[in-house]
Amino acid sequence: MRQPVRRRSCHTISSAGRRAPRRRCRSLVAEDNEINALLARSLLAKLGHRTTVVQNGAEAIAAWSAAREAGAPYDLVLMDVQMPELDGIEASRRMRAIETQAGGARTPILALTANAFAEDREACRAAGMDDILMKPLDRDRLVQALATMRHSPVAA
Repeated sequence: MRQPVRRRSCHTISSAGRRAPRRRCRSLVAEDNEINALLARSLLAKLGHRTTVVQNGAEAIAAWSAAREAGAPYDLVLMDVQMPELDGIEASRRMRAIETQAGGARTPILALTANAFAEDREACRAAGMDDILMKPLDRDRLVQALATMRHSPVAA
């Protein structure tokens, strides 16, 4: 079984229990809905992230791969599950395959979905997504997911 590569978190937990950036996190948001993309970008910016937004899974893979190859990988990917051209499930599968083949750090991927069905959640997990956030995205749930990732093997 493949062991996840540990990656340094770009966050610390303040004494008030809030995440404070240790350094500016680089986040990639793959979201085809402009309002949802704006909301995600705004929430991440307030948490100290520099965010790139793309509109489909193919663009997400291209941006993520380019950042990896440039030696400046993303610290986090927020991936909409249902997008045109290439959906978030398949994009995540392909990203995990690239990581397995090339080695290096494993990028945390958080699924963004409006569907709460068990089969949707299982599909996200099977594709290698680390957690699932329900739409509409809110700050508290995002912060909670980031805190959970900080204690996981992929974001220690």
